[in-house]
Amino acid sequence: MNHSMLPIHSEEEPDSNPYENVEVGIEFITPSYAAELQANNYQFNRDLIKANVNDLKKMMVDGNFVLSNDAVVIDSDGVMKNAQHRMEALIQAGIGQWFVVMRNVSHDMGSIIDTGRSRKMADRISFSGTKISRKNCSIVRHGMCDISSPTTGCMQFSKAWQDEIVKDTYRRFQDYFDFLDSQKFTTTTYNPLALGAGLKIWAHMKGEECDYAHGMTAEERVTHWIEIVTYGTPSTFNYVPALDGAAAKVFAARREKKEESPGAGFWNDAPSLRKSINGAFKFMNCEAIGRNFYAITVDPFKPLRKMPPTNPKYIVPEYITAHKLSEFILED
Repeated sequence: MNHSMLPIHSEEEPDSNPYENVEVGIEFITPSYAAELQANNYQFNRDLIKANVNDLKKMMVDGNFVLSNDAVVIDSDGVMKNAQHRMEALIQAGIGQWFVVMRNVSHDMGSIIDTGRSRKMADRISFSGTKISRKNCSIVRHGMCDISSPTTGCMQFSKAWQDEIVKDTYRRFQDYFDFLDSQKFTTTTYNPLALGAGLKIWAHMKGEECDYAHGMTAEERVTHWIEIVTYGTPSTFNYVPALDGAAAKVFAARREKKEESPGAGFWNDAPSLRKSINGAFKFMNCEAIGRNFYAITVDPFKPLRKMPPTNPKYIVPEYITAHKLSEFILED
């Protein structure tokens, strides 16, 4: 019997260890040693992705790079099989870092490196201790986005070094997401872009002292907004054209776009987000939208990060108060 090929459920110990020469340890890698490793990088490794290098470099410069289980892998010939992006970032940052290092691995190990499924931002934030669904993670990023950009919030906030600012924004307005969950507004029926615009309504109505013609609370106005942009006709409150017409415009635009692209994804791009935000602001203020309903590029709402937290249980985390507060509160 070949004991090195025992089935995984076997409790019988193999006669030999095929990995007895593999060395695993935690090492501090300097920029000069990183350059040596990079010079002996595996020739068939994928091309360096500049954006990945820049993100890692920023983490190192800002002091946010931490030890992970993703090892620097060096085969028995001294060829580096894994960690080229981190080594390049370290070289550019000029700051040594700690890494898990595996040495003397077999030559064929490179075929299985990076074949696993990478964690999405919601997975990373949840893993750090703040449970957040992927849909709620999309919603908060759409609420945070810069609408002058040609991309949506999910594209603007997707990097690992942005996890903390997204997590903190979610915590600041977690009562909004609790409200969405309580009303079953986070199912697939409801559009994340419209819900991101709803977050802006929520933050402003709770954070700004204003008299609105509709006379509703933030909870009521957000419910009204979501129902109209989703179904066209609200079920909780009466529809008043003079006060609620902006939401109806968004619903009509969504329906028109769906008819233009039957069976395809719709209302999920940057122009759709801009229209949602345009409609949400006018809906909040009971303003009408003219015949030409366009995708604005200047946000009429104050930046979400400049609004006071609405979550009564929110506490500013130590990692924000200790350093880089300016990165967590957007400047004018």
